[in-house]
Amino acid sequence: MNHLKFSTALVFLMTVLMSCNTNEDKEIIDNSLDCFFVQNDDNMDGLIDDTERMIMNECMGNSLPSKSGIESNLIGEWELTGHGEGWLPTISQPCGYIIISEDELIFEFKNEYTDTISTHLWEIEEVNWSGGQYFRLNVIPEDVEGLFINQFCENYMYGDGTPSDGNMYLYRKVK
Repeated sequence: MNHLKFSTALVFLMTVLMSCNTNEDKEIIDNSLDCFFVQNDDNMDGLIDDTERMIMNECMGNSLPSKSGIESNLIGEWELTGHGEGWLPTISQPCGYIIISEDELIFEFKNEYTDTISTHLWEIEEVNWSGGQYFRLNVIPEDVEGLFINQFCENYMYGDGTPSDGNMYLYRKVK
């Protein structure tokens, strides 16, 4: 009987704590950006345009060279400013906003299929492979749509999976 009372109390406590955290996350995001998404099948916004390509090339050419440099530069607020779809670019640019502190990453993302605000632990991971070394943003829990990021420069960060039918997400630092 005591075990049942303890379990019930634990579930109640976890529910209260999780709901408080979600409300705080929403309040933080609401104070930063009114994230608004509209699907427009006629604008071909899923294609990477010349401006986005230029920013990506400049960022790659001026990438931050160290893990510690990337980590300190990421602290702040980032807005999704560019987007590209893989081989069939039919989805309009999502609305995305990221707030990064030393210990957590708060992420708001809206597109035709998703409307979410989530909180994650994060780290910059150094990856070594046969083609060399690179850095990537690793969030826990993993595999979050819109957070595939492996290129970092002072005012932008992005990940481009379009060559292999993935998506490109380009974020600009706003604060």
